[in-house]
Amino acid sequence: MKTAATKTIVGMLATAGLLVTSGCSTIGLGGSVHVVPTMSTAPSTSSAPAKLFADDLQAACKGATVSRATPYDPGASTHKVVLFSPDGGDVIEDTSTLPSDWMVQFDANSDAYAKVDTVACLEVKDEQPLKECTGYQDDGRDTSNEVDLRSAVYTVSVREATTGKELGSTELSGTDDTCPMFMSFDNDTQTKVYYAPPSKDDLIAFIKQFVQP
Repeated sequence: MKTAATKTIVGMLATAGLLVTSGCSTIGLGGSVHVVPTMSTAPSTSSAPAKLFADDLQAACKGATVSRATPYDPGASTHKVVLFSPDGGDVIEDTSTLPSDWMVQFDANSDAYAKVDTVACLEVKDEQPLKECTGYQDDGRDTSNEVDLRSAVYTVSVREATTGKELGSTELSGTDDTCPMFMSFDNDTQTKVYYAPPSKDDLIAFIKQFVQP
């Protein structure tokens, strides 16, 4: 059964407190006593360097520099890579295609993405409509959601994370006309574009020569 899910975005807001006691006068023996305003603040501490996230590394796909990543050493036996793939009109981190030991896992207690030294990028070079996919349900309830399934020719590049320098590129095609079983929609009437992915084996084989030489 095909299922439609709704994306949820959760935001977190942190606020800092500042306690101020206003000046005033009190009456006692000997007349007025002026109370001096006081201010209480938390002790100043040096802020820790900002962590690197996957979205920060996406800039390398356009040739931009990401100085906080790990410099690429061509003589190293292994490397850490982040793969970016198109998702409708967006580009997202793809965590399900490459072997897990090639990638890093987000860890709130460490700067895991700073270990990345290579970035792999999939971009749609050409596309053709394949078919419309329907019949999606949300918790067993029929919806009007559709998927605009398209074949695609992809440009695949692997780049140094810190410099954005291209290490190599190729073209791969995605022509599978199987409708995706699961898709996320923002409402019950949305139509989303889905590009048939390239061969997983071909993609891994190309990226391997740079990540696991």
